[in-house]
Amino acid sequence: MAVVAGEFGGRVASLAGAVTSPVWAPGAGRHGQYRAHVTASLEGCPWARVVKVSDFTDNAVGLFHTTGESLPRRAAKYRPLLPVLREMVLRADTPLAGDVKEMIARQLDKADGRLAVLTGEDETG
Repeated sequence: MAVVAGEFGGRVASLAGAVTSPVWAPGAGRHGQYRAHVTASLEGCPWARVVKVSDFTDNAVGLFHTTGESLPRRAAKYRPLLPVLREMVLRADTPLAGDVKEMIARQLDKADGRLAVLTGEDETG
């Protein structure tokens, strides 16, 4: 992040660090470690929530254009983050207008259903 800070300043480096996946610690589940990192890093950084939900939306939407055996694994990585992101987006200190927060919450709810299908967890069949 030192290069980012040098080029774009400390605030941008801090936001980038908050939304960048950590180096995987051997012995830890990758998806669980990712969720824990996202939750912890967004807890006290409202602007990072805005960046992360944008990045997450782009990544999750990309899954709908992906094929192959990695698809269920990738969907399983993203789906458990939906309730975390939804709750954090709706927090009072997240710097978005109320109607924007509600729209994002609805989009995350829709994504949950779609990712459930991709992970094979769809209850409707």
